[in-house]
Amino acid sequence: EQDTSEFFSDKGERMRSKSEVLIANSLFRKGILYKYEYPIKLYNGKIRYPDFTILNIKRRKIFYWEHLGKMGDNDYVVRNVRKISEYGKSGIVLGKNLVLTMETESIPLSTKDIENVINVILQ
Repeated sequence: EQDTSEFFSDKGERMRSKSEVLIANSLFRKGILYKYEYPIKLYNGKIRYPDFTILNIKRRKIFYWEHLGKMGDNDYVVRNVRKISEYGKSGIVLGKNLVLTMETESIPLSTKDIENVINVILQ
């Protein structure tokens, strides 16, 4: 799908949402290495593009971070529950190597939430 968004990270990456820019910029400021929408192959052969693939050098571990920004949209929720299930079957497990953040129109993602994830899970 052609991306026509005009959201850019401090590294100059075009991103799909303002929240993804906030996440990317926080990772960048903390010196955490990441790739945006880097393709991975799942157990069933499907290719997915997690929002962020993150290298935690201290732990020598790769983490995946998905931001679910439209949790008020039922179809979006169903698609993402299916995706998270596929991740799990591929060894990408919430609480182990998968980070999720989410928001709705009335409950936006905060920079404090992002910093907390980075400080608790990724460092």
